[in-house]
Amino acid sequence: MAKNINDHDYAESVKKNNFLAINCKNCGYWHVHPTPTENEISSYYEKQYYENLGDNRSMTDKLNDPDGFYEIQYEDRLRRIEKVFPGKLPRSVIDIGAGYGDFLSFMKKNKWEVQGIEPSKHACQNIKDKSLNIKLLDIGNISDAEFKPAALITLNNVLEHLREPRKVLEIIKEKFLLPKGILSIIVPNDFSLLQGIVMKTTLKNNPDRQYYWLEPPAHLNYWSTGTIGGFLKKCGFKILYMSVDFPIDLFLLMGEDYVTDSSIGRRTHLKRVRFEKHIRETKKHEFKDSLYENFSKAGIGRNLQVICAASKDGRAA
Repeated sequence: MAKNINDHDYAESVKKNNFLAINCKNCGYWHVHPTPTENEISSYYEKQYYENLGDNRSMTDKLNDPDGFYEIQYEDRLRRIEKVFPGKLPRSVIDIGAGYGDFLSFMKKNKWEVQGIEPSKHACQNIKDKSLNIKLLDIGNISDAEFKPAALITLNNVLEHLREPRKVLEIIKEKFLLPKGILSIIVPNDFSLLQGIVMKTTLKNNPDRQYYWLEPPAHLNYWSTGTIGGFLKKCGFKILYMSVDFPIDLFLLMGEDYVTDSSIGRRTHLKRVRFEKHIRETKKHEFKDSLYENFSKAGIGRNLQVICAASKDGRAA
């Protein structure tokens, strides 16, 4: 039987870290409910997310990219953007949630005019290139940013963290995106087909690791290749292009259970890096794009990239 919490109808829910995640019929995607307060979220990011990363190399590697992994990721993202980028618009980008400035630094090297917003003081203090024009600002207060509109807005692994993702996208559309400009979004592909298979096989006798991708309060929202389109339509956007990155969950079905044993996570990651480097070395970019586009149609891939534009009437559904 469906339940209702303050206009959020749901029939499925999961409790993790004392937070409840619901498959919300009204919103069209999984999210934490009730949403933590602004103070709770601000405190978490200032005191834990950056300062206590520890061995979370997915973040700390961005400062130096020792494996060359992020350079490949950014090349892929830009190549996909350029497939649909309006040629007559200026090559200008605003990166919202700019982190250490690594993506904007890459874009600057590729002759883009760059601007950015980052809510963490710690991240801003560690930005190496101070000319990237990254402003310290809470994303919930994005409307206060004094930026000129850009032809490209990017949100790389940001929407899953926000208390009000729809509100932020509507502000972007109304204030920061040039007419005919495009929005590129990277979010985890969660509650996916592969994750469901992993829970029923590799992790079937490990109840503590079920729903291993849930990370409240760091991640408040969870989309998949099947739900992101409906959400964006409600925000007044239409999808121009969708792809994913490497479906690393496949390794969990091949005996590499990095969920149960985190010590093998690095080894598994480097296998993915080798694959990416071999494709790059042989310059089979079109093959890779085709492969990952078809992965997205099948609903697999660890993260998804969606490139969209404001719908014709520009109104949210």
